[in-house]
Amino acid sequence: MITLHKELEEELLSTLRDTLRVAGFVGGPKVEEFEREFAKFCDASHCVGVASGTDAVRFALTAAGVKSGDIVVTVPHTFIATTEAISQAGGRPEFVDIDERTYCMDPRKLEEYLEHQCSLDSKTGRLIHRNLQAPVTAIVPVHIYGQTADMDPILALARKYNLIVVEDACQAHGAEYFSKAENAWKRPEVWGTQLLSASIRERSWGLRRSWRRNN
Repeated sequence: MITLHKELEEELLSTLRDTLRVAGFVGGPKVEEFEREFAKFCDASHCVGVASGTDAVRFALTAAGVKSGDIVVTVPHTFIATTEAISQAGGRPEFVDIDERTYCMDPRKLEEYLEHQCSLDSKTGRLIHRNLQAPVTAIVPVHIYGQTADMDPILALARKYNLIVVEDACQAHGAEYFSKAENAWKRPEVWGTQLLSASIRERSWGLRRSWRRNN
């Protein structure tokens, strides 16, 4: 870690000095420059700088439509910020186990959860947790240790049950996975760091970025 910081020391200090001169700590040219560069890095249409990875996931869930009382399925093997973001968005976290090979969400465990603990409401078509009698609205796979979850089967299940997917990539910047379904390399849809950013390809997120920043 020391070597890495020494290699970046002058670049980081130069950026800090420029920011101090204009007091541009919230918004401003440096943040806008970062958003453009990070969106390009992520191959995304939009990037919105926020205060934390918690905010990144929370805003993405809110923008995607998670409401108070909705169940959001994620994994227990993650930093507390993942479940904190779900709670702050009004959701209720429920857990499925990880794949012991990748430490990411196990699609088979997710399928078992959705098929055995939930059922479709014949009137609304929404997925309902049988015991909790609450709607299951979203899935939050967590990409961790620089690698991604097996997204093809997770996305297939989301399409089957009409669920939102927000990918927590706070610990996997720059990670990619090969999608057999699309025959292409893909990157996660939402990114965050404890300092900086959220990036999402959802059009609704891009349209709401100014509202979120100004409020």
